Formats: sequence, C-alpha cells, structure tokens
Amino acid sequence: MQIELPPDQEPTVRMLAISAGFTTVEQYVLSLIEQDRERAAIQVGLDQAIRGEGRPLAEFDAEFRRQKGLPSIAKCSKS
Repeated sequence: MQIELPPDQEPTVRMLAISAGFTTVEQYVLSLIEQDRERAAIQVGLDQAIRGEGRPLAEFDAEFRRQKGLPSIAKCSKS
C-alpha cells in the first residue's frame, strides 16, 4: 500500500521521522501505527477497569507466571 502526503507535509514528516531516529518515513509510519495499536489496547483495559471488569493484580500475576513458566513471587523473594 502506498500513501501519498500532501507536498507541503512531506518535509515535516521527513523531519519528524529523522528526529525520531528513523531512516525512512515508512519506518516512522509503521512505528506510529504500532504505537496506536498499543494505545488502543491500553484504552480497552482502562475502559474495562472503569466498568469494574478487572481482576486483582495478584490473580493476574499468578496466572501470567504459570502460563510463562516463571517462578511465583514467593519463590522470587526467597533468593
């Protein structure tokens, strides 16, 4: 897919990409898309928390550690 910028915007976008450490505008745009996906996922979590749909951190942490094969917090603090 190719996206065309208005000619007056091209220098600004190129400068933003370079100042953000990217060598191409394409890399910069892909990074912006990924950042927006992350922001949207965070917003979903915040909206769920506001509606009371969250769960206690200890419960989440225990499940996460089980799924990833990580030691429990109790085992971590003994070392």
